[in-house]
Amino acid sequence: MSESSVQTAAVQLRVVQQGTITASAPQHLRRVMCWQPLLMRVRRGRKVLYDGDASQSAGVGQLIAVPAGMELELLNQPEGGQYVCEVLQLAPALLAHCRDSHPEVFGTLLAQTAPALIAPLDALPARLWDEVFGAAAQHEPDALLQHRAEGLLLALALGGHGASLFVDRTAPLTRRVQQLLQLQPGRNWSVDELAGALGVGASTLRRQLAQEGCGFRELLEQVRLNIALGLLQGSSQPVARIAEQCGYASPSRFAVRFRSRFGMSPQALRASC
Repeated sequence: MSESSVQTAAVQLRVVQQGTITASAPQHLRRVMCWQPLLMRVRRGRKVLYDGDASQSAGVGQLIAVPAGMELELLNQPEGGQYVCEVLQLAPALLAHCRDSHPEVFGTLLAQTAPALIAPLDALPARLWDEVFGAAAQHEPDALLQHRAEGLLLALALGGHGASLFVDRTAPLTRRVQQLLQLQPGRNWSVDELAGALGVGASTLRRQLAQEGCGFRELLEQVRLNIALGLLQGSSQPVARIAEQCGYASPSRFAVRFRSRFGMSPQALRASC
C-alpha cells in the first residue's frame, strides 16, 4: 500500500481506512498526490519529506499529518533493511464533525498560522492510534470507528498537533473529478463523458477546471498513476496488469509516464518493496 492507495480501496469511502507501507530498500518518490487527509505513523525506518531544498524527517515516535490535495516528494528510508509505516485515511466529513463538535479546542488549534506536518506521538495518542488502526483493520462499523477516530483527533488537538489535517488544498470541482476518476481509472474517459457524469456541460467543466489551475488530461493521469503506485506497493499483480487496469494499453508507455512523475520506474519500485 502507498500514501495514495488507501483511498482507492473502496467505491464508497469509509470514515477511516487503514493500510501499511513497507520497503526493503529506499524509495524516493516525487509528486505523490494525497486526495484525502492522511495520518502516518512510522514504525521502522524514517520518512523524509522534501520542500524544494529543505527537508524534514519523521521516525518512530512521530506522526505525519497530511492535508487533502497536498503533493509530496518523499523518501521511505529503511533501517536494518526494513521500513514500515502505518497509514490512516480520514474522510473529510469526519474532520468537519470533530471540529464542529469541539469548537473550543479546534478553534485554538486552527488559529495556528503555519501548522506543522510532523508532530510528536505522545502516550495517549499512541494508544488511541492502536485502537483506531486495529478497529479499521477489523472493519468495525463506521459509527464506532468514527467515535474512536474523533478521540484520536481530539487527543492530538489538545496537545496542539494535527492542524495541518484541516487544511484542504483541493478545489471543489477538482475533488469531485478525482473521486469519480478513481472509480474507473482504466476507462477511456473523454471530457464529454466526464462532464455528463458530473451533470455539467463539457465547456463548463473545462473552464472551471482551468480556474482551479488544472486540466482534464492532467487530472486523469494524476489519478491513474497514483492508483498504480498503490497497486505496485500493495499487491503482487504483474506490472503489465497494473498498467492495463489503470488505462495504459502499453506497459512501456506506462513505465515512461510513471518514472516521469515519481522518479522511479515501476520495476525499481516493485523490487524495493
